[in-house]
Amino acid sequence: PEGEPRPTAAEIELLRQWIASGAGGANEAEAASPAPLHLAAPALPAAPVAHHFVSAACRVDQDIYAVGQLGTVELREGSSDKPRWVFRELAGKVNCLRISRDQQRLVVAGGIAGVGGEAVVINVADGSCQQRFHGHADSIYCAALSPDGQTLATGSYDRSVVLWELASGRVLHTLTGHNGAIYDLDFDPSGQVLATASADQTVKLWHVASGQRLDTLGQPEGEQRCVRFSPDGQTLVAAGADKQIRQWRLVAHDRPAINPLLVARFAHEADIVQLAFDTTGKLFSASIDLTIKAWDARQITGLGTVAELSDVPVGLCLATSTGQASFAVQLDGRQVAWTTPAPAENSRSSPPAAPSPFVASLPSEPRVDKPAGQPAGSGSATVPSRDTTPPATTTELEPNDRLEQAHDISLPQICQGVIDAPHEATADQDLWKFHAQAGQTWIMEVAAASQGSPLDSRLDVLDADGHPVLRTRLQATRESYFTFRGKDSSTSDDFRLHKWEDMELDEYLYANGEIVRLWLYPRGPDSGFKVYPGGGKRHTFFDTTPLAHALGEPTYIVRELAAGEAPIPNGLPVFPIYYENDDDPQTRLGKDSRLTFVAPASGDYLLRVRDARGFGGPEFRYQVSLRSPQPDFQLKVAGTQMAMPPGSGREWSVEVTRIDGLQAPIAIELMGLPEGVVATNPLIVEAGQQAAVGSIYLEPSAAGIPSEFEIQLVATAQAGEQSIRRPLAEQLQVRVTDKPEVQLRLVAARDPSLALEELVIHPGQTISARVIADRHGADSRIELGKEDSGRNLPHGAFVDNIGLNGLLIPEGQTEREFFITAAPKVAAGRRQFHLKSNTAGNPTSRPIWLNVLPAGPAR
Repeated sequence: PEGEPRPTAAEIELLRQWIASGAGGANEAEAASPAPLHLAAPALPAAPVAHHFVSAACRVDQDIYAVGQLGTVELREGSSDKPRWVFRELAGKVNCLRISRDQQRLVVAGGIAGVGGEAVVINVADGSCQQRFHGHADSIYCAALSPDGQTLATGSYDRSVVLWELASGRVLHTLTGHNGAIYDLDFDPSGQVLATASADQTVKLWHVASGQRLDTLGQPEGEQRCVRFSPDGQTLVAAGADKQIRQWRLVAHDRPAINPLLVARFAHEADIVQLAFDTTGKLFSASIDLTIKAWDARQITGLGTVAELSDVPVGLCLATSTGQASFAVQLDGRQVAWTTPAPAENSRSSPPAAPSPFVASLPSEPRVDKPAGQPAGSGSATVPSRDTTPPATTTELEPNDRLEQAHDISLPQICQGVIDAPHEATADQDLWKFHAQAGQTWIMEVAAASQGSPLDSRLDVLDADGHPVLRTRLQATRESYFTFRGKDSSTSDDFRLHKWEDMELDEYLYANGEIVRLWLYPRGPDSGFKVYPGGGKRHTFFDTTPLAHALGEPTYIVRELAAGEAPIPNGLPVFPIYYENDDDPQTRLGKDSRLTFVAPASGDYLLRVRDARGFGGPEFRYQVSLRSPQPDFQLKVAGTQMAMPPGSGREWSVEVTRIDGLQAPIAIELMGLPEGVVATNPLIVEAGQQAAVGSIYLEPSAAGIPSEFEIQLVATAQAGEQSIRRPLAEQLQVRVTDKPEVQLRLVAARDPSLALEELVIHPGQTISARVIADRHGADSRIELGKEDSGRNLPHGAFVDNIGLNGLLIPEGQTEREFFITAAPKVAAGRRQFHLKSNTAGNPTSRPIWLNVLPAGPAR
């Protein structure tokens, strides 16, 4: 430094020799012992009053718990003011306390900011120091022992994670890759995987034995403050500054893999700082919004707010056995206790998956179908038996636009009327009064625009006092917005949404009063969600009206609240949905209205008819029918004429029109198949879906197949208590030819000599297979489709990694590996699928089975 004497030549030579010899300490013992952490700072006078704040806490056993403060850890019991023991030999603030699995050792993490980190292992019995670890370039924020107690993991503000061998104190691995502070970490129950949560808005998974990074979970939108594995090790959860809890499925313990996001749930109104599972599998979260909330850990569905705090929580001390109370420790040192709630039976986070949606059978028990989007919380819908008696017709008599003037009618009924021109700036409305029993379902349909009337009808149901009848409530669980173009009122494709990766199939999307349902993921960088029904004009749910939406307009993923369920405050809105409709939610009636009403209680109700624009006049005539639902279906069959050579197949399809809320699977059985003919049989239109495609395939070596034959079709379904079995007028006409064409074969991905009969997959998993094309002179590239390339896969399973050009075999090549991914929503069951080529005749492969097994443990 300027003004200081320069080192002499002898001093410089001495330094060189010291460095060359390893820059050791004064003696071996000093060199082997880590120096205590010390911050060089001027001495300051002590404050006149000591302020001791708790910085970390954890439960040890029963009423025994540990708390950390500045430089000390205390072991406390119950509400006693006198601790069992106090450990004072710590540098800086205690940032984390974790108890070992055997409850014999307490791990303390801390250090001095900007100087270094310190982790100490303390004997719980007497408070003695068992081991002390100095490492990291900054304070240690989190530390934990592996389940077998042999490995210590520490995470620091310096953005690194260190794995230590506990017995020797040596460093096993230093894990780098995070770009922010490490706030929390956790071992999975097997001890093979370590999860780390960071300020860089990611969670990373590491293989403990090798130090290899297995996955980076990059979906969060804020610093991740906490991460925990579920008690069974099949999933992990994380949360932080984005106020959301996310859940992932752990797919593999020892190899890199894509671990699918299962749930992303807005949970609190401010940063989440603690997560913990209790012994029953319930999840608890603590936030700086000063609340503790409980969750059903299977789908992160809310069980309620269990405690309200007066200060920031620093530790969750959950019950370790039945009958114990759980409590949180606050920054001021006080405890707030609660009793764990029972799971809410009616709590739902998303629309329930259809039962047995694609197995080749029908429900064995009679079942009552609710209209799509009909809430469980507004009364159980009942489906009366079929009534072919035509309802009576009543014509309105004006005036009938006030409560006391409403027409009395009995149901079923057909009501005729006219919406007159506005009088003194007041639009006309017609009121029809009817009585309904609790749980009864009535369908109300308008015929106006379809009959040439200029009326743009709007229906709503009022109670006897003229107030709108609440249908259900929807709580937002995630927020988003349209990121590319607006949407018109009919498009069902290309819903591009911010953070779409957090969304799951079959979830409800709310946008300015319209509710749609997600049908297919975006399939590339230049695509968005498809919504139900997956093609054509989109359908809405809860009888909301299709609307146009602007670029940047807010949207929300919402869940339906059960009857009487209190919404859990999460900083997002709750939307009331009433019995009202402008345009038919399934777009079959155009501008005419259609509304399904389930009476929440027995009593009198009012049906209000008006023009959505407030217009009127003598030509604004309408007819509205009020009738009980008659669940049924209509089928449209295509591709019935087939000509193919042996060793090839042809595709046929069926589209279904579901009537009056029928959601059950519909099976089309193929009758009288000749020997040597393999078919998708029965062809199942899944519950809630609108179409299915099947394949007729001729075995290449089959002998005795007739040159021409017909296949009879019979459709069956369960509609409420009634079974429908209906022979179809259409038949499949098959003619055998000898014209050579491209033939497709599905074989095992790693052994092309092994023909496939079945593939096995778990929800959330990706598997592979191989398609081989025997070209027979066809030299052009073979296209096998884009997002629809997996023909007749169960809804939620799809051919993945198709790129912009789809699944294809280029010119000059004869085979291609392809991948099938099953979304988490896919239910267990078996379904046949095939591939189809764009070459002459559009030949198909032999249909094979996709066997979806229940979600299993990580492998």
